[in-house]
Amino acid sequence: MGNINDKMINQALAWVARLRSETIGEADLAGFADWLNASENHQQAWDNAMETWEMLGVVSHLPVDQLLAADTQPKHNNSWLSNLFSEFWKPLMTLSATALVAISLFMMVQEDRQHYYSAVGEYQQITLQDGSLVELNTDSSIAVLLGDNRRDVELLKGEAFFTVASHNTKPFIVSVGDAKVQALGTAFNIFRQSEQQAMVSVIEGVVRVSEASGSPTAAPESKMLLANDVVLVDKSSGLSKLQFSNIEQVTAWRSGQILFDKASVEESIVILNRYLERKIVIVGNASSEHRISGIFSIREQRETLNAVAQAFDLVLTSEGDNWLLSQPNP
Repeated sequence: MGNINDKMINQALAWVARLRSETIGEADLAGFADWLNASENHQQAWDNAMETWEMLGVVSHLPVDQLLAADTQPKHNNSWLSNLFSEFWKPLMTLSATALVAISLFMMVQEDRQHYYSAVGEYQQITLQDGSLVELNTDSSIAVLLGDNRRDVELLKGEAFFTVASHNTKPFIVSVGDAKVQALGTAFNIFRQSEQQAMVSVIEGVVRVSEASGSPTAAPESKMLLANDVVLVDKSSGLSKLQFSNIEQVTAWRSGQILFDKASVEESIVILNRYLERKIVIVGNASSEHRISGIFSIREQRETLNAVAQAFDLVLTSEGDNWLLSQPNP
């Protein structure tokens, strides 16, 4: 990889500002995708620009017009970025570590997080104070903190779909385990499959997925995702993009549906059990060579369970706190 230069950094900063604009359109997103994919150096410049933007912590004071015109400014010894760094960051360096800790603790006390939950089999829709919409799938919970300079959400468990209200001075960041997902005016889905793994799927716009600095991988990773991109976040192995042919399958739950695509018995049970208080249990040697595809209702649970059992040529019975799936009697 070659070296990035001032022009690339200025272009990246200009894109940061543009993507935070409330007037961003499809043409802007397409232009950004073209610029980002034109060179590996552009990706590095983008990562550096985002880190600088976040580190300064002064997004509400950044001169957006100057950012947008940054790539047209003449080069000179004291670059625009250096002046910006000196103006905003250098005074902060004079604060003692004790003062910084005190400020952080004060902010934590002053800003209480709001918690939202959904029960097993329940769908919840929450409109945040900034206008963003959060949809919670079954057995999910989030914690929300809308501060003066940024909007923070933590996905504590389960699955959520975010439709983010554009705000050019307040980044929208979702924490999931050790990773952070930063929205740039977009809609995306996060499924926290376990403490170890989560899947991030972008429906519209652009998001940036970043590992924590203490990641166990060789170096913390960061990936930019565009519409229809899916990435798996793994605490041990890092970030990996997935080839996902049917993005609608990821978000079918928002319409009260489950979309199976050549699913096995075992795969189907794992998915169905997420929505059931009474779990499905395989009895004996119940198995099937069949795989099923189709759309099934989450809300009409009994009908869905019977239909799935029939598709696998198995028998569904109710016993105690479980649904039993077994081979039919000979």
